[in-house]
Amino acid sequence: MNLLPLTKELLRTRAEELVVYLRFLQLALEKDAQVSAQGGQVQLPLDKALTHILKANVCLLLYSAMEACMVQLLDEMHDAIGQHCQGADQLNGQLVLMVARHFQASKVSLDEDNTTSPLHECLFKAWLVDWRDRNQREKRQAGLSGSVDSQAIFDRLRRFGVFSADMTKPPAHLAHSALRSTKGRRNQLAHGELGFSDLGQGLAFGELCSDALAVFRTLRRVAREVHDFLQKRRYLAAPVLAAME
Repeated sequence: MNLLPLTKELLRTRAEELVVYLRFLQLALEKDAQVSAQGGQVQLPLDKALTHILKANVCLLLYSAMEACMVQLLDEMHDAIGQHCQGADQLNGQLVLMVARHFQASKVSLDEDNTTSPLHECLFKAWLVDWRDRNQREKRQAGLSGSVDSQAIFDRLRRFGVFSADMTKPPAHLAHSALRSTKGRRNQLAHGELGFSDLGQGLAFGELCSDALAVFRTLRRVAREVHDFLQKRRYLAAPVLAAME
């Protein structure tokens, strides 16, 4: 059963976009490359300054895929958990803690007008509804915007119980320096620390291709990890899971 259809489709389409762009970039970096229009009557040489900008754009394409993948994963995790749970009492310990912290951090106070009995069902529903009601920008701003790398992905998934609470670092197959360097380059561009030409000047085409391969390979591995978590219903508390088997 495919429990993450939207995440897998997103990764496929984003990878296709990047492949198309990298093919264009490879041609643009050839000696005497140029763009022509109007049947060849108008020609624009692709000089080094322009190709530096084109190389820097790869970092934005890659980081966009990383952040979009994470938000889509969280969407599908919330949906799957919501379909198979009725209250916080059915969740594993890490998820219970996350639901409790979410309510503690929210501005809503408990009173007879906004709660129903039993309380564990009310808290669970409020957690789900709050996530579902957020738009894509708000979901990114909830600890994701500009911060996604292997460690950030691991930390977010650990809150759900995908990884044990005593783990502090992602497993080796889910960690790659390409995610961290992509995040860093994206933030340098977004915050104006470096211009596109300055950043792109220091990037080699081969390095960008290697980073792209590593990023998408890691994201697919993360998706498989989450798929296994959902398929085995490890979001459930051990007694609830045992009773279902």
